[in-house]
Amino acid sequence: MDLKTLRYFVEVARQKSFTLAAEKLFVTQPTISRQIAELEEELGQVLFDRSTRHTKLTEKGLYFYRQAQSILDLVEKTKLQTMSTDDLQGELTIAAGETRAMTLVASVLERFQSMHPQVRVNLISVNGADAAANLRVGICDFAVIIRPADLDDLDYLVLPRKNTWGVLTRRDSSIGNKTGISPQELKTIPLYVPQQHLLTSTMKDWLGSSFESLNIVGSYNLLYNTSLMVRAGAHALCLDGIISVDEDICFVPLAPRYTNDVVFAWAMNRPRRALTEAFLQTLQLAISSPIKEQS
Repeated sequence: MDLKTLRYFVEVARQKSFTLAAEKLFVTQPTISRQIAELEEELGQVLFDRSTRHTKLTEKGLYFYRQAQSILDLVEKTKLQTMSTDDLQGELTIAAGETRAMTLVASVLERFQSMHPQVRVNLISVNGADAAANLRVGICDFAVIIRPADLDDLDYLVLPRKNTWGVLTRRDSSIGNKTGISPQELKTIPLYVPQQHLLTSTMKDWLGSSFESLNIVGSYNLLYNTSLMVRAGAHALCLDGIISVDEDICFVPLAPRYTNDVVFAWAMNRPRRALTEAFLQTLQLAISSPIKEQS
């Protein structure tokens, strides 16, 4: 077992695909497959479940992933500690839910990379629950998570921009000309709703009844494909600013206004790297002294 094999293993776990990992690492798929097979033989354990459409870690594989990530982080940290911050290099991986609050993070990332051109950023678009899960198992360094969310064993900064909830709909629909949608009106609309189980418990205060009182016809995890359903005539409960409105579709906010926070989170028990520490300090500075965000 060597560092190269560990890097191959970690990349397959991150990409959930031997093919994508090979592309990322600029090697052939048979090379990675052979290395992983030899690693499994050396350990006497099956690390990946290859029976499903996506390659998934087994229970033993998940444990080994955490250990391998810690080893690679330690190697990276050791390398970076010999360098000044002017020479920062490496990869930052950020899992993010769909939210306009990401504009601040994007601005800081752009500025950070201009200061440290040897830094590469990997963005993973997921829902909030998956962002937190990726963070806990070490797939990413940071996560942008929309509240309500389970933040146990995570540390975080609250981003300065709140999310606003409403309905994405066609302009020629029955609600397309409204300036707001009340709880009673919302219950009459057939809705696609986000797959955020904690939302169902927190939104009941605004609704004045259970989330199940809504006329739910479907669910989604990311909004783009659902926006195509909206163009065909559906309605989607969603956040403002995720999909650009145009002459055909519009966003109608909930009334009274319903908002929630967005946090930038990291795992408390993960080893710190010079790179992640430097970026976190840059983000904290941007929050305390806001820079101009792009719309």
